[in-house]
Amino acid sequence: MVIRTFEGQDMNEALKKVKQELGSDAVILGSRTRRPQAGRQENVVVTAGLPGIDPPWVQDPGFQTGSGRPENSMWPGDASLLRQELDSLRETVLQFERDWGPRTRESVLELVRHVESLGSGVFSGEPAHGVSDEPSPAEKLLCGAGIDAESVKSLVEGLRALSYSPSDLEDASRVHSLLQFLIARNIRVGGSFLEKAKDTVPFVCLFTGPTGVGKTTTVAKLAAGFTLKHKKKVRLVNLDTFRIGALEQLKIYGDLMGLPVEVASTPERFIAQVTEACDRKSDDILLVDTAGLSFGDIGKLRPFVDALSGAGSAVIHVSLVLAASAKTEDLTGAVERFRSLTPGSLILTKVDETSGLGSLYPFLSRSTLPVSYVTTGQKVPDDIEVAHAGKLSQWILGGFR
Repeated sequence: MVIRTFEGQDMNEALKKVKQELGSDAVILGSRTRRPQAGRQENVVVTAGLPGIDPPWVQDPGFQTGSGRPENSMWPGDASLLRQELDSLRETVLQFERDWGPRTRESVLELVRHVESLGSGVFSGEPAHGVSDEPSPAEKLLCGAGIDAESVKSLVEGLRALSYSPSDLEDASRVHSLLQFLIARNIRVGGSFLEKAKDTVPFVCLFTGPTGVGKTTTVAKLAAGFTLKHKKKVRLVNLDTFRIGALEQLKIYGDLMGLPVEVASTPERFIAQVTEACDRKSDDILLVDTAGLSFGDIGKLRPFVDALSGAGSAVIHVSLVLAASAKTEDLTGAVERFRSLTPGSLILTKVDETSGLGSLYPFLSRSTLPVSYVTTGQKVPDDIEVAHAGKLSQWILGGFR
């Protein structure tokens, strides 16, 4: 970079000189006011540089061959000019300190030394001084939580961007807090169904998912909560005509809570029940339980979902129920298999049945479906809560508590 100083009676005159000498690509490095001397008026001094262009003496053979300076007159032998350049640069640094506060120079120099130490290792092919192959506290925490290597790399990079200084990355408590924030930021939550129920009456929610994830128990927990805590009128509908005892289990829950339980063995029967509920406006929420489905059976449920397209003002919300204890690949695969039913939310069950929830993070961070509820045990209606990104991130890092 060519660095020059220009002097004028005011800033405009100085900038005109900069443009004339260095062109429109010049970068202003600093400015100052020269104190008036005897017989002279106060002037403005501007330091400017032209990036990407070396001073002409750098191209001189005498300079490149190691003599340190060329043998011709292009070397700036005028010591007074060089002194002006140095004074201007010094004034620029001091101005930074005045603008940005004390110890700015020390902070900048410390950063420069740190970058140089890292760079020396990169250019030499050897590890930089102070850089160890030992995993960082962040990597130890994430790997210990069972989070996959790709997500660990991404989170560590995000952590470095968040931290103010290298010392932050060595403070275990601060690392934990920042990682919890990063994980929570990447998890989508959908809120309670009660918010959605305000827009449509009745609110119809159909629960689907693989076999054994706890759909019927989840339906009972939600029904009890809506009825006992929020005083909503709830009706239960069962589409699970494949599994022995499924209807009996739901009826037991319905009898205990005093809620009506109906069976819809065909799409026509289902649409009739929903249409009737829309007409009489007697129910606030319809919760629809279904059979656990394998990949080949998912098509059997599609006619029930499509049936509501002709059910007046009724809109069906499909919630995909998945076990939090499943592997990342299984969770991702389930979402793909049930995509044809156009689910609008996720419910994670059995959070309490696994010692580690690290496999949840790569799934949730890439999923477009928000998590609405989380179940944490078998008690009805206690062990269910509205999903909270902060709590999920806490469980992913430290396990369910």
